[in-house]
Amino acid sequence: MYAMLKKIIPEKELRRQVSLLEQLLNQPLVIAKDLARSIQTTERTVFSDLQVIRNQLPKGWLIETSSQGIQLINQEHQPINDLWVVFLPQSVGVQLIKALFFNQSITTLQFLNEQAVSIETLRRYTTKLNRQLSAFQLQLKVTTKNIYFKGDESAIRILYHRLLTPFTHNNYFFEDYGIHEAHYFQFLKTLYSTELSVQTEEIFGTCWFFINTIRIKANCKINFFSFNDSDPLYIKYRDALYRAYEKEGVYLEAEEHFFAFFCFLESWHYNNVFGSNINLSNCYPTLVETANQLVDYLSTELAVPLMQSRLADNLTLLLLKYNESIWLSEQFQLEYPELLLARKGTNFGQSEVEISEIIQSTLKIDQPLYLVNLIFLLEQQAIMSIKPRRRKFYFTFQGEPAWKAFLQEELANTLGFNAEIENIEYFQLNRQAFEAQDVIISNYPIDEIVPQVFYISNVPSKSELRQLAELTWEFYL
Repeated sequence: MYAMLKKIIPEKELRRQVSLLEQLLNQPLVIAKDLARSIQTTERTVFSDLQVIRNQLPKGWLIETSSQGIQLINQEHQPINDLWVVFLPQSVGVQLIKALFFNQSITTLQFLNEQAVSIETLRRYTTKLNRQLSAFQLQLKVTTKNIYFKGDESAIRILYHRLLTPFTHNNYFFEDYGIHEAHYFQFLKTLYSTELSVQTEEIFGTCWFFINTIRIKANCKINFFSFNDSDPLYIKYRDALYRAYEKEGVYLEAEEHFFAFFCFLESWHYNNVFGSNINLSNCYPTLVETANQLVDYLSTELAVPLMQSRLADNLTLLLLKYNESIWLSEQFQLEYPELLLARKGTNFGQSEVEISEIIQSTLKIDQPLYLVNLIFLLEQQAIMSIKPRRRKFYFTFQGEPAWKAFLQEELANTLGFNAEIENIEYFQLNRQAFEAQDVIISNYPIDEIVPQVFYISNVPSKSELRQLAELTWEFYL
Protein backbone atom coordinates (compact mmCIF):
# COMPACT_ATOMS: atom_id res chain seq x y z
CA MET A 1 0.00 0.00 0.00
CA TYR A 2 2.73 2.44 0.96
CA ALA A 3 5.36 1.27 -1.54
CA MET A 4 6.06 4.75 -2.91
CA LEU A 5 6.07 6.30 0.55
CA LYS A 6 8.77 3.91 1.73
CA LYS A 7 10.91 4.79 -1.28
CA ILE A 8 11.22 8.38 -0.10
CA ILE A 9 12.37 7.39 3.39
CA PRO A 10 16.17 7.26 3.04
CA GLU A 11 16.72 6.36 6.70
CA LYS A 12 17.10 2.57 6.73
CA GLU A 13 15.89 1.97 10.31
CA LEU A 14 12.85 4.21 10.00
CA ARG A 15 11.89 2.69 6.65
CA ARG A 16 12.03 -0.76 8.24
CA GLN A 17 9.86 0.39 11.15
CA VAL A 18 7.28 1.92 8.81
CA SER A 19 7.24 -1.38 6.87
CA LEU A 20 6.70 -3.20 10.14
CA LEU A 21 3.80 -0.92 11.04
CA GLU A 22 2.30 -1.47 7.62
CA GLN A 23 2.42 -5.25 8.10
CA LEU A 24 0.79 -4.96 11.53
CA LEU A 25 -1.96 -2.74 10.11
CA ASN A 26 -2.67 -5.22 7.33
CA GLN A 27 -2.76 -8.36 9.50
CA PRO A 28 -4.71 -8.82 12.74
CA LEU A 29 -2.22 -11.37 14.09
CA VAL A 30 1.21 -12.30 12.73
CA ILE A 31 4.21 -14.22 14.02
CA ALA A 32 7.68 -12.70 14.23
CA LYS A 33 9.10 -15.16 11.70
CA ASP A 34 6.64 -14.01 9.03
CA LEU A 35 7.24 -10.36 9.89
CA ALA A 36 10.99 -10.84 9.56
CA ARG A 37 10.56 -12.55 6.20
CA SER A 38 8.18 -9.92 4.83
CA ILE A 39 10.47 -6.98 5.65
CA GLN A 40 13.68 -8.93 4.97
CA THR A 41 15.30 -8.75 8.36
CA THR A 42 15.90 -10.96 11.40
CA GLU A 43 13.48 -11.85 14.17
CA ARG A 44 15.82 -10.19 16.64
CA THR A 45 15.60 -6.92 14.69
CA VAL A 46 11.81 -7.25 14.53
CA PHE A 47 11.56 -7.41 18.33
CA SER A 48 14.01 -4.52 18.68
CA ASP A 49 11.97 -2.40 16.25
CA LEU A 50 8.74 -3.34 18.01
CA GLN A 51 10.13 -1.90 21.23
CA VAL A 52 11.10 1.33 19.46
CA ILE A 53 7.60 1.58 17.97
CA ARG A 54 5.91 0.81 21.31
CA ASN A 55 7.70 3.71 22.95
CA GLN A 56 6.30 6.14 20.35
CA LEU A 57 2.77 4.89 19.75
CA PRO A 58 0.12 7.61 20.17
CA LYS A 59 -2.65 7.34 22.73
CA GLY A 60 -5.11 4.54 22.09
CA TRP A 61 -2.65 2.29 20.25
CA LEU A 62 -0.66 -0.63 21.65
CA ILE A 63 1.28 -3.68 20.47
CA GLU A 64 0.61 -7.00 22.17
CA THR A 65 2.89 -10.04 21.89
CA SER A 66 1.73 -13.52 22.88
CA SER A 67 2.50 -17.15 22.08
CA GLN A 68 0.02 -16.86 19.19
CA GLY A 69 1.69 -13.87 17.56
CA ILE A 70 1.94 -10.09 17.46
CA GLN A 71 -0.88 -7.64 16.93
CA LEU A 72 -1.34 -3.90 16.72
CA ILE A 73 -4.45 -2.89 18.67
CA ASN A 74 -6.38 0.31 18.12
CA GLN A 75 -8.18 0.45 21.47
CA GLU A 76 -10.12 3.67 20.91
CA HIS A 77 -10.64 3.47 17.13
CA GLN A 78 -8.19 6.29 16.52
CA PRO A 79 -7.46 7.40 12.92
CA ILE A 80 -4.46 5.74 11.28
CA ASN A 81 -3.15 9.22 10.55
CA ASP A 82 -2.15 9.40 14.22
CA LEU A 83 0.56 6.83 13.49
CA TRP A 84 1.95 8.69 10.51
CA VAL A 85 1.92 11.99 12.41
CA VAL A 86 4.37 10.36 14.83
CA PHE A 87 6.66 8.43 12.49
CA LEU A 88 6.80 10.16 9.10
CA PRO A 89 8.06 13.56 10.34
CA GLN A 90 11.15 11.72 11.59
CA SER A 91 12.24 11.21 7.97
CA VAL A 92 14.26 14.00 6.38
CA GLY A 93 13.32 12.59 2.99
CA VAL A 94 9.59 12.77 3.65
CA GLN A 95 9.90 16.30 5.05
CA LEU A 96 11.88 17.38 2.00
CA ILE A 97 9.41 15.94 -0.50
CA LYS A 98 6.52 17.43 1.47
CA ALA A 99 8.13 20.89 1.58
CA LEU A 100 8.75 20.82 -2.18
CA PHE A 101 5.11 19.89 -2.77
CA PHE A 102 4.08 23.39 -1.68
CA ASN A 103 6.98 25.33 -3.20
CA GLN A 104 9.00 25.67 -6.39
CA SER A 105 12.12 25.59 -4.25
CA ILE A 106 13.03 25.85 -0.57
CA THR A 107 15.90 27.60 1.17
CA THR A 108 18.69 25.15 1.95
CA LEU A 109 19.86 26.75 5.20
CA GLN A 110 16.37 27.05 6.61
CA PHE A 111 15.59 23.41 5.83
CA LEU A 112 18.87 22.23 7.38
CA ASN A 113 18.12 24.18 10.55
CA GLU A 114 14.55 22.86 10.77
CA GLN A 115 15.68 19.25 10.35
CA ALA A 116 18.88 19.63 12.38
CA VAL A 117 21.04 17.91 9.76
CA SER A 118 24.22 18.89 7.95
CA ILE A 119 24.37 19.62 4.25
CA GLU A 120 26.57 16.51 3.84
CA THR A 121 23.82 14.35 5.38
CA LEU A 122 21.20 16.02 3.22
CA ARG A 123 23.22 15.36 0.07
CA ARG A 124 23.70 11.74 1.08
CA TYR A 125 19.95 11.39 1.51
CA THR A 126 19.11 13.13 -1.76
CA THR A 127 21.48 10.77 -3.58
CA LYS A 128 19.39 7.87 -2.27
CA LEU A 129 16.16 9.66 -3.17
CA ASN A 130 17.35 10.40 -6.69
CA ARG A 131 17.76 6.67 -7.35
CA GLN A 132 14.02 6.34 -6.73
CA LEU A 133 13.08 9.53 -8.57
CA SER A 134 14.94 8.51 -11.72
CA ALA A 135 11.93 6.33 -12.66
CA PHE A 136 9.96 9.61 -12.89
CA GLN A 137 12.73 11.34 -14.84
CA LEU A 138 13.28 13.70 -11.91
CA GLN A 139 16.21 14.74 -9.74
CA LEU A 140 16.53 16.65 -6.51
CA LYS A 141 19.14 19.41 -6.77
CA VAL A 142 20.78 20.77 -3.64
CA THR A 143 22.82 23.97 -3.78
CA THR A 144 24.12 26.11 -0.94
CA LYS A 145 21.12 28.39 -1.49
CA ASN A 146 18.18 26.30 -2.68
CA ILE A 147 16.71 22.83 -3.05
CA TYR A 148 14.45 22.10 -6.01
CA PHE A 149 13.26 19.47 -8.48
CA LYS A 150 14.91 19.22 -11.87
CA GLY A 151 12.47 17.84 -14.44
CA ASP A 152 9.12 18.48 -16.09
CA GLU A 153 6.37 19.83 -13.87
CA SER A 154 4.04 17.15 -15.26
CA ALA A 155 6.46 14.47 -13.99
CA ILE A 156 6.58 16.15 -10.57
CA ARG A 157 2.80 16.03 -10.31
CA ILE A 158 2.73 12.41 -11.48
CA LEU A 159 5.22 11.53 -8.73
CA TYR A 160 3.02 13.21 -6.12
CA HIS A 161 -0.08 11.49 -7.45
CA ARG A 162 1.54 8.06 -7.08
CA LEU A 163 2.76 9.00 -3.61
CA LEU A 164 -0.37 10.65 -2.25
CA THR A 165 -3.33 8.73 -3.70
CA PRO A 166 -3.39 6.28 -0.72
CA PHE A 167 -3.60 9.26 1.67
CA THR A 168 -6.18 11.36 -0.18
CA HIS A 169 -9.26 9.88 1.51
CA ASN A 170 -8.00 10.82 5.00
CA ASN A 171 -6.43 14.15 3.96
CA TYR A 172 -2.97 13.31 5.29
CA PHE A 173 -0.29 15.43 3.55
CA PHE A 174 -3.06 17.87 2.57
CA GLU A 175 -4.06 18.94 6.07
CA ASP A 176 -1.64 21.89 6.03
CA TYR A 177 -3.29 23.34 2.95
CA GLY A 178 -6.91 24.41 2.61
CA ILE A 179 -8.21 22.14 -0.14
CA HIS A 180 -11.88 21.21 -0.15
CA GLU A 181 -12.61 17.78 -1.58
CA ALA A 182 -16.30 18.76 -1.41
CA HIS A 183 -15.70 21.02 -4.42
CA TYR A 184 -14.53 18.09 -6.53
CA PHE A 185 -17.32 15.83 -5.28
CA GLN A 186 -19.84 18.54 -6.09
CA PHE A 187 -18.40 18.71 -9.61
CA LEU A 188 -18.89 14.94 -9.96
CA LYS A 189 -22.34 15.04 -8.38
CA THR A 190 -23.45 17.70 -10.84
CA LEU A 191 -22.20 15.59 -13.74
CA TYR A 192 -24.02 12.49 -12.48
CA SER A 193 -27.34 14.28 -12.83
CA THR A 194 -26.70 15.55 -16.37
CA GLU A 195 -26.25 14.18 -19.87
CA LEU A 196 -22.47 14.36 -19.25
CA SER A 197 -22.54 11.73 -16.50
CA VAL A 198 -19.58 9.37 -16.36
CA GLN A 199 -18.33 6.83 -13.82
CA THR A 200 -14.95 7.66 -12.32
CA GLU A 201 -12.42 6.59 -9.70
CA GLU A 202 -13.33 9.32 -7.24
CA ILE A 203 -10.30 9.22 -4.90
CA PHE A 204 -7.96 8.94 -7.89
CA GLY A 205 -9.54 12.06 -9.41
CA THR A 206 -9.72 13.94 -6.12
CA CYS A 207 -5.99 13.48 -5.64
CA TRP A 208 -5.37 15.08 -9.02
CA PHE A 209 -7.67 17.96 -8.08
CA PHE A 210 -5.67 18.53 -4.88
CA ILE A 211 -2.28 18.30 -6.57
CA ASN A 212 -3.14 20.58 -9.50
CA THR A 213 -4.63 23.18 -7.14
CA ILE A 214 -1.63 23.20 -4.81
CA ARG A 215 0.98 23.30 -7.57
CA ILE A 216 -0.77 26.07 -9.49
CA LYS A 217 -1.03 28.18 -6.32
CA ALA A 218 2.69 27.58 -5.75
CA ASN A 219 3.28 29.01 -9.25
CA CYS A 220 4.65 25.68 -10.48
CA LYS A 221 3.41 25.72 -14.05
CA ILE A 222 2.93 22.83 -16.45
CA ASN A 223 5.44 22.88 -19.28
CA PHE A 224 4.20 23.90 -22.71
CA PHE A 225 2.75 21.09 -24.82
CA SER A 226 0.53 21.05 -27.86
CA PHE A 227 -3.12 20.10 -27.53
CA ASN A 228 -6.36 20.45 -29.46
CA ASP A 229 -8.43 23.15 -27.77
CA SER A 230 -11.36 22.27 -30.06
CA ASP A 231 -11.42 18.61 -29.02
CA PRO A 232 -15.11 17.67 -28.59
CA LEU A 233 -14.73 15.94 -25.22
CA TYR A 234 -12.57 18.72 -23.79
CA ILE A 235 -15.17 21.27 -24.83
CA LYS A 236 -17.96 19.32 -23.11
CA TYR A 237 -16.23 19.32 -19.69
CA ARG A 238 -14.18 22.50 -19.95
CA ASP A 239 -16.58 24.90 -18.23
CA ALA A 240 -17.55 22.52 -15.42
CA LEU A 241 -13.88 21.84 -14.62
CA TYR A 242 -13.11 25.54 -14.70
CA ARG A 243 -15.83 26.25 -12.13
CA ALA A 244 -14.63 23.43 -9.84
CA TYR A 245 -11.10 24.83 -9.69
CA GLU A 246 -12.39 28.39 -9.48
CA LYS A 247 -13.96 27.53 -6.12
CA GLU A 248 -10.40 26.90 -4.86
CA GLY A 249 -9.25 30.29 -6.16
CA VAL A 250 -7.53 28.75 -9.19
CA TYR A 251 -8.29 30.02 -12.68
CA LEU A 252 -7.36 27.43 -15.29
CA GLU A 253 -5.81 28.64 -18.50
CA ALA A 254 -4.32 27.01 -21.62
CA GLU A 255 -2.11 24.00 -20.77
CA GLU A 256 -3.26 23.93 -17.14
CA HIS A 257 -6.88 23.73 -18.25
CA PHE A 258 -6.25 20.85 -20.63
CA PHE A 259 -3.98 19.10 -18.10
CA ALA A 260 -6.82 19.22 -15.53
CA PHE A 261 -9.17 17.75 -18.14
CA PHE A 262 -6.67 15.00 -18.96
CA CYS A 263 -6.33 14.13 -15.25
CA PHE A 264 -10.12 13.88 -15.04
CA LEU A 265 -10.17 11.65 -18.15
CA GLU A 266 -7.51 9.41 -16.57
CA SER A 267 -9.92 8.73 -13.70
CA TRP A 268 -12.66 7.34 -15.97
CA HIS A 269 -13.73 3.76 -15.36
CA TYR A 270 -13.60 1.14 -18.06
CA ASN A 271 -16.86 -0.74 -18.69
CA ASN A 272 -18.33 2.73 -18.29
CA VAL A 273 -21.91 3.90 -18.66
CA PHE A 274 -21.96 7.36 -20.23
CA GLY A 275 -24.60 10.05 -20.27
CA SER A 276 -26.58 10.61 -23.46
CA ASN A 277 -24.36 13.55 -24.47
CA ILE A 278 -21.23 11.37 -24.55
CA ASN A 279 -21.25 9.57 -27.87
CA LEU A 280 -17.69 8.50 -28.64
CA SER A 281 -18.72 7.00 -31.97
CA ASN A 282 -19.88 10.39 -33.25
CA CYS A 283 -16.97 12.36 -31.77
CA TYR A 284 -14.16 9.93 -32.61
CA PRO A 285 -15.23 7.63 -35.47
CA THR A 286 -11.63 6.83 -36.45
CA LEU A 287 -10.77 5.67 -32.93
CA VAL A 288 -13.90 3.51 -32.81
CA GLU A 289 -12.96 1.96 -36.14
CA THR A 290 -9.44 1.21 -34.88
CA ALA A 291 -10.81 -0.32 -31.68
CA ASN A 292 -13.10 -2.56 -33.73
CA GLN A 293 -10.16 -3.62 -35.91
CA LEU A 294 -8.25 -4.60 -32.77
CA VAL A 295 -11.21 -6.59 -31.45
CA ASP A 296 -11.62 -8.40 -34.80
CA TYR A 297 -7.92 -9.20 -34.91
CA LEU A 298 -7.75 -10.44 -31.31
CA SER A 299 -10.95 -12.46 -31.71
CA THR A 300 -9.45 -14.27 -34.69
CA GLU A 301 -6.08 -14.83 -33.03
CA LEU A 302 -7.55 -16.13 -29.77
CA ALA A 303 -10.60 -17.85 -31.26
CA VAL A 304 -12.76 -16.08 -28.70
CA PRO A 305 -15.84 -13.99 -29.69
CA LEU A 306 -14.59 -10.78 -28.06
CA MET A 307 -17.19 -8.72 -29.90
CA GLN A 308 -19.67 -10.08 -27.32
CA SER A 309 -17.79 -8.21 -24.58
CA ARG A 310 -17.24 -4.52 -23.80
CA LEU A 311 -13.72 -4.68 -25.25
CA ALA A 312 -14.42 -2.40 -28.23
CA ASP A 313 -15.81 0.33 -25.94
CA ASN A 314 -12.91 -0.06 -23.52
CA LEU A 315 -10.29 0.09 -26.27
CA THR A 316 -11.97 3.20 -27.67
CA LEU A 317 -11.59 4.89 -24.28
CA LEU A 318 -7.97 3.75 -23.99
CA LEU A 319 -7.10 5.02 -27.47
CA LEU A 320 -8.98 8.23 -26.71
CA LYS A 321 -6.63 9.01 -23.81
CA TYR A 322 -3.67 8.72 -26.17
CA ASN A 323 -5.49 10.65 -28.87
CA GLU A 324 -6.06 13.59 -26.51
CA SER A 325 -2.30 13.97 -26.06
CA ILE A 326 0.30 11.35 -26.89
CA TRP A 327 2.92 13.37 -24.98
CA LEU A 328 0.81 13.49 -21.82
CA SER A 329 -0.08 9.82 -22.13
CA GLU A 330 3.59 8.92 -22.33
CA GLN A 331 4.29 11.14 -19.31
CA PHE A 332 1.53 9.43 -17.34
CA GLN A 333 3.18 6.08 -18.04
CA LEU A 334 5.79 7.11 -15.47
CA GLU A 335 3.28 6.57 -12.67
CA TYR A 336 2.81 2.82 -13.06
CA PRO A 337 5.92 1.31 -14.71
CA GLU A 338 5.01 -2.09 -13.23
CA LEU A 339 2.25 -2.34 -15.85
CA LEU A 340 4.97 -3.21 -18.36
CA LEU A 341 4.14 -6.82 -17.65
CA ALA A 342 6.14 -9.87 -18.65
CA ARG A 343 3.44 -11.46 -20.78
CA LYS A 344 3.17 -15.24 -20.72
CA GLY A 345 0.56 -15.74 -23.43
CA THR A 346 2.54 -16.81 -26.50
CA ASN A 347 -0.22 -15.85 -28.92
CA PHE A 348 -0.26 -12.28 -27.70
CA GLY A 349 3.52 -12.04 -27.80
CA GLN A 350 3.53 -13.14 -31.45
CA SER A 351 0.82 -10.64 -32.35
CA GLU A 352 2.45 -7.60 -30.74
CA VAL A 353 3.77 -6.29 -34.07
CA GLU A 354 0.38 -6.62 -35.74
CA ILE A 355 -1.37 -4.86 -32.86
CA SER A 356 1.19 -2.03 -32.97
CA GLU A 357 0.61 -1.64 -36.72
CA ILE A 358 -3.16 -1.33 -36.22
CA ILE A 359 -2.58 1.33 -33.55
CA GLN A 360 -0.03 3.21 -35.66
CA SER A 361 -2.54 3.60 -38.46
CA THR A 362 -4.38 6.04 -36.15
CA LEU A 363 -1.89 7.12 -33.47
CA LYS A 364 1.79 7.72 -34.19
CA ILE A 365 3.39 6.44 -31.00
CA ASP A 366 7.15 5.98 -30.85
CA GLN A 367 7.11 3.54 -27.91
CA PRO A 368 3.79 1.63 -27.98
CA LEU A 369 4.79 -1.14 -25.52
CA TYR A 370 2.96 0.37 -22.54
CA LEU A 371 -0.20 0.88 -24.57
CA VAL A 372 0.04 -2.68 -25.90
CA ASN A 373 0.24 -3.95 -22.32
CA LEU A 374 -2.89 -2.02 -21.37
CA ILE A 375 -4.63 -3.55 -24.38
CA PHE A 376 -3.53 -6.94 -23.06
CA LEU A 377 -5.10 -6.22 -19.65
CA LEU A 378 -8.40 -5.12 -21.21
CA GLU A 379 -8.32 -8.15 -23.52
CA GLN A 380 -7.86 -10.50 -20.54
CA GLN A 381 -10.74 -8.84 -18.70
CA ALA A 382 -12.93 -9.27 -21.78
CA ILE A 383 -12.02 -12.96 -22.09
CA MET A 384 -12.89 -13.59 -18.45
CA SER A 385 -16.21 -11.76 -18.84
CA ILE A 386 -17.39 -14.10 -21.60
CA LYS A 387 -15.29 -17.19 -20.94
CA PRO A 388 -14.23 -17.30 -17.28
CA ARG A 389 -10.87 -18.99 -16.71
CA ARG A 390 -10.32 -20.76 -13.44
CA ARG A 391 -7.06 -22.39 -12.47
CA LYS A 392 -7.55 -26.00 -11.40
CA PHE A 393 -6.05 -27.18 -8.12
CA TYR A 394 -6.15 -30.82 -7.04
CA PHE A 395 -6.09 -31.27 -3.28
CA THR A 396 -4.55 -34.53 -2.04
CA PHE A 397 -3.95 -34.40 1.68
CA GLN A 398 -3.17 -37.01 4.33
CA GLY A 399 -4.59 -36.14 7.73
CA GLU A 400 -7.61 -36.13 10.02
CA PRO A 401 -10.70 -36.15 7.73
CA ALA A 402 -12.53 -33.30 9.49
CA TRP A 403 -9.43 -31.12 9.35
CA LYS A 404 -8.91 -32.05 5.70
CA ALA A 405 -12.48 -31.01 4.80
CA PHE A 406 -12.13 -27.76 6.72
CA LEU A 407 -8.74 -27.02 5.16
CA GLN A 408 -10.02 -27.58 1.62
CA GLU A 409 -12.81 -25.06 2.24
CA GLU A 410 -10.35 -22.56 3.70
CA LEU A 411 -8.06 -22.92 0.68
CA ALA A 412 -11.03 -22.35 -1.63
CA ASN A 413 -11.92 -19.16 0.26
CA THR A 414 -8.30 -17.98 0.17
CA LEU A 415 -7.82 -18.54 -3.55
CA GLY A 416 -11.20 -17.06 -4.44
CA PHE A 417 -13.40 -17.32 -7.51
CA ASN A 418 -10.51 -17.66 -9.96
CA ALA A 419 -9.46 -21.04 -8.58
CA GLU A 420 -11.26 -24.38 -8.57
CA ILE A 421 -10.19 -26.93 -5.94
CA GLU A 422 -11.03 -30.60 -6.39
CA ASN A 423 -10.30 -33.33 -3.86
CA ILE A 424 -8.31 -36.25 -5.28
CA GLU A 425 -6.89 -39.39 -3.65
CA TYR A 426 -3.38 -40.67 -4.18
CA PHE A 427 -4.47 -43.73 -6.18
CA GLN A 428 -6.38 -41.46 -8.59
CA LEU A 429 -3.37 -39.34 -9.56
CA ASN A 430 -2.09 -41.69 -12.26
CA ARG A 431 -5.56 -41.98 -13.78
CA GLN A 432 -6.23 -38.24 -13.99
CA ALA A 433 -5.76 -36.40 -17.31
CA PHE A 434 -4.01 -33.28 -16.04
CA GLU A 435 -3.60 -30.05 -17.99
CA ALA A 436 -0.15 -28.43 -18.04
CA GLN A 437 -1.35 -25.48 -15.94
CA ASP A 438 -2.96 -27.63 -13.21
CA VAL A 439 -1.50 -27.63 -9.70
CA ILE A 440 -1.51 -30.38 -7.10
CA ILE A 441 -1.63 -29.28 -3.45
CA SER A 442 -0.21 -31.92 -1.14
CA ASN A 443 1.34 -32.43 2.28
CA TYR A 444 3.26 -35.59 1.29
CA PRO A 445 5.87 -36.35 -1.44
CA ILE A 446 4.56 -37.11 -4.93
CA ASP A 447 6.75 -38.42 -7.76
CA GLU A 448 6.38 -38.53 -11.53
CA ILE A 449 3.31 -36.36 -11.88
CA VAL A 450 3.14 -33.97 -14.84
CA PRO A 451 1.60 -30.84 -13.26
CA GLN A 452 3.26 -28.67 -10.67
CA VAL A 453 3.10 -29.89 -7.08
CA PHE A 454 2.79 -27.29 -4.32
CA TYR A 455 3.60 -28.64 -0.87
CA ILE A 456 1.91 -27.29 2.25
CA SER A 457 2.29 -27.99 5.94
CA ASN A 458 -0.37 -29.84 7.96
CA VAL A 459 -1.27 -26.36 9.21
CA PRO A 460 -0.36 -24.08 6.27
CA SER A 461 1.59 -20.94 7.12
CA LYS A 462 0.60 -17.49 5.90
CA SER A 463 3.62 -17.56 3.61
CA GLU A 464 2.38 -20.79 1.98
CA LEU A 465 -1.09 -19.36 1.51
CA ARG A 466 0.34 -16.20 -0.02
CA GLN A 467 2.42 -18.21 -2.47
CA LEU A 468 -0.65 -20.21 -3.49
CA ALA A 469 -2.58 -16.99 -4.08
CA GLU A 470 0.33 -15.74 -6.22
CA LEU A 471 0.16 -18.91 -8.32
CA THR A 472 -3.48 -18.12 -9.06
CA TRP A 473 -2.66 -14.51 -9.90
CA GLU A 474 0.25 -15.42 -12.18
CA PHE A 475 -2.04 -17.69 -14.20
CA TYR A 476 -3.82 -14.63 -15.60
CA LEU A 477 -0.66 -12.72 -16.47
